[in-house]
Order: sequence, then C-alpha cells, then structure tokens
Amino acid sequence: MHSIEKVVKNKIIRTIFGAGLIAIASSASAEDSGRSVWEAIVDTLPAGMVSEENSSGSYLSDTWVGMKTIISEGSSGLLLPAYTIHPGYAYKTEKRHNENGYTWGGGISRNFIDSRGNRRIMYAMAFSDSHNNFEPFMGYGWLSRWRLGSTPFYAEAGYTIGLTARGDYKWIPFPAPLPLLGVGTDNFSIYGTYVPFSDIFFFFANMTFDDRKSRHMPDTPKSLFSNKVLIYAGGGWQKTTLKGTPKPSSISSDGAYSAGLRYFVTPDWALDFSVNRSGTHSIHANGSKVGSYKLTSYSLAVQYHFRAAERVKLYAGVGAGYFRSDQQDFKEGWGAKKDIFTPVIQAGGTVAVTRNLHVTGGMDLGFPRYKAHSPTDDSFSMRPSPVTFKLALGLAF
Repeated sequence: MHSIEKVVKNKIIRTIFGAGLIAIASSASAEDSGRSVWEAIVDTLPAGMVSEENSSGSYLSDTWVGMKTIISEGSSGLLLPAYTIHPGYAYKTEKRHNENGYTWGGGISRNFIDSRGNRRIMYAMAFSDSHNNFEPFMGYGWLSRWRLGSTPFYAEAGYTIGLTARGDYKWIPFPAPLPLLGVGTDNFSIYGTYVPFSDIFFFFANMTFDDRKSRHMPDTPKSLFSNKVLIYAGGGWQKTTLKGTPKPSSISSDGAYSAGLRYFVTPDWALDFSVNRSGTHSIHANGSKVGSYKLTSYSLAVQYHFRAAERVKLYAGVGAGYFRSDQQDFKEGWGAKKDIFTPVIQAGGTVAVTRNLHVTGGMDLGFPRYKAHSPTDDSFSMRPSPVTFKLALGLAF
C-alpha cells in the first residue's frame, strides 16, 4: 500500500512541475520557433521584459528594470491565501489533526500582462502556516494563459520564485521556487501550488483591478477618499480553531465587536489601530466543557490601499498586536496564560457611501499561543488562531 501511495504522489508532483515547464516552452515557441527551450525559460524571468535594444548588457540590471516595470505599470491585486491540503499519504491521522488547513492571510500583487498575453506578477503576502504560525512570502511569478473557448476564463500554468521564512526553520530566509496552476479571469484567479519540502498543496486567490491611472493621480479635495482620518466601529464574527490541546478537544467561535482609527500617511499607505472584543469562547475536552474565556486584541498595522472602483478601495496590512484572554473560567486543574504579543495580518476593503461616510470591513488574523495546563498534562501550547471577520461604519474627516 505504501508503494502505491508513493507512486501516486510522484505522479502528482511530476504532473504539476511538467505542466509549468510545458507552458513555458510552448508559449515562447508559439511566438518564436527559432528559440531553444532554455532561451524560452530564461525569457520568462523579469529580465525578459527588457528588449535587446534597451538592454544594459547586465542581466542583474535588466532584472531590476523588469521588476520595476511590473510594479510601476502593473495592475494592483489583493491576495487572499485560503486553504492548504495535507494529503493523507504524507500525514497520518493524528498528525493531520494538529495541522492547520485554513491558512488565512492577505497580500498585495502587481500584475502585468505582457505582449504574448502571459501574466507576470510581483507580490508580497503573509498567512497562517500549517502550525498556526505567521509566515511571510514574497517573490515573482510567471504564468502562461490559455483562453477557455469564447468564455472570459483562462487556464494558467507557470511558476513562482519566492522568498519565505518560517518559525520552525528559525526564521532564516530561504528561496522557494514552486509551480503554479490556476484558473480565472482578467480580474479574479484561483491558484494552487505543491510545496515539496512540506508535502502540501497551497491555494490562494488573486483579485486584480486596473488602478494604474488612479494610482498616479493625486486625490482632489472633493474626492471620496481625500480625507486622512477614518474612525470606525462595528461587529462581526470571530472564528477560532483550537490546536495544540490534548485530544479530543474543541473551541467555539462567537460574535465580536470592533472599533478603530485609520490615518492615511499618503493616499495609499495608512496606519490602522484597532480593537476587537469577542464573545465567550467555550473549550471542550473529552466531551465536556473545561473552560471559557473572552479575547480582546489591540493591533497596530501598516496597510496598503488601492482603488478597485470609484467608490471602493481594497487593502492588506501587517503589524503587531496584544492579545488578552480575560474572564477565564476553567475547571480545577485547567488553566492558561492570559496575554501575549503576536504578529497580525489584515485584508479587506472600504466603500465610500459619501465623502464622510464609509463602510469598511475585512479580516483580522492573530497568532496567540497561550501556555496552558490540564490535570493530565503538565503543560501544552493552546493555539486558538482567532480570525475576526468584521464590518464597520466609519466617519471620515
């Protein structure tokens, strides 16, 4: 049985990597049949955007120019990491129970469709990894695109060359060349990749909008987004997924209210201070309730905003937060630490109803880990992984 699983696994890996390589070669060959496969692959890198006439003669210099072109002339996109599959052939049932499948997160991309119709992307994002830890990821991606009949949908295949860092690798940055497969339209695509060193399948969405004109035009005093300050308050839902506790155990999700102040340093960059307060989260172990608490978080994040429509801006942010578990009520022998500082990730959008009345909402993600204990376990790490989905009414001035 083990050998069959290994064969299936290897076939999946070869298929994904092969699809990316075939896409690279076939796309370039269609334009220039005189090129070798190696030349076609090299042409998909950022330096391939620089024509022979404009080349400086230095590959590194041309690479820098190509990257700057994508960033300055590309359309902005909101990245939404969403889900990770831990395949059964690589993760036993007990191990899969403690792996995080909901790899929520956010990020920003710049998307450039080149003269051959291929997509080139520069991006930066962060998300909750398989162990509910903060993981940043940034890099370059190239995808060949094929229109699916007369529909607005495309199939996409290519690769990404990224740089990441993980807590279980002592936060040492390391490169991550990965295949990419996707399907979508010019404005929305879903991508998947296989990560060989973790043996997982990672999926994320890319929502893109042509904001090139608005990005280079200053907001006028009468613009719907010309105000520098936004004060907002509202509510939502705080989803929690308990990891690290003795099994079997679970935790309930509950409502939450939120408030904050956002200050725009520039039309695109903002500092956001927010407070989220949850309802009661109940913890169950071995079929019975063993405790409960409420969670309050105070976060300060740097956000990047871009125009998706005349009245709509989307954003992604990253920062730090203080998470306090209070009103704890545990059975005898159970307990947990009350407070901790962690990174935070944000993603969302704002709709300008008027110049002074805005509706803003999105997702706030934190990474609190509380040292806890039970009657049968001296200590363990309780990871509730709170994700607050919120909607608020704001006053802009």
